[in-house]
Amino acid sequence: MTAVVNRDLTAEPKAPMRARELVKELQLSRDAEARVGLVLSELVTNAVVHGEETRAGRLRLALELADQRVRGEVCGASAMFAWEPTEPDLAEPGGLGLLIVDEVADRWGIKGNAHVCVWFECLDCASR
Repeated sequence: MTAVVNRDLTAEPKAPMRARELVKELQLSRDAEARVGLVLSELVTNAVVHGEETRAGRLRLALELADQRVRGEVCGASAMFAWEPTEPDLAEPGGLGLLIVDEVADRWGIKGNAHVCVWFECLDCASR
């Protein structure tokens, strides 16, 4: 089974919830839907919070299910950045998004220049 979802979302506080709703279109198992939804919503949250555009900016989401593998991508306007795992300050809010992505996704990475895209893969996401 192959399924593809491509959407533009407004970079606003409700964007992570809307992104999780898009995962349902892939018709994954409950566990895989929760896993992909968590990773996708963390990436969308990061794009909304850290993107250089105003909250009225746009994000581009892409999801593809093929051969039990889900590949997702969130793109938005931002300066390119590198991520290195560090101990989070648990006394401060936030800062755990990419640590969650690193734990839950099988693979992930960052690409881009003027626009940054963060991609992830879930390799064993069985369909219903």
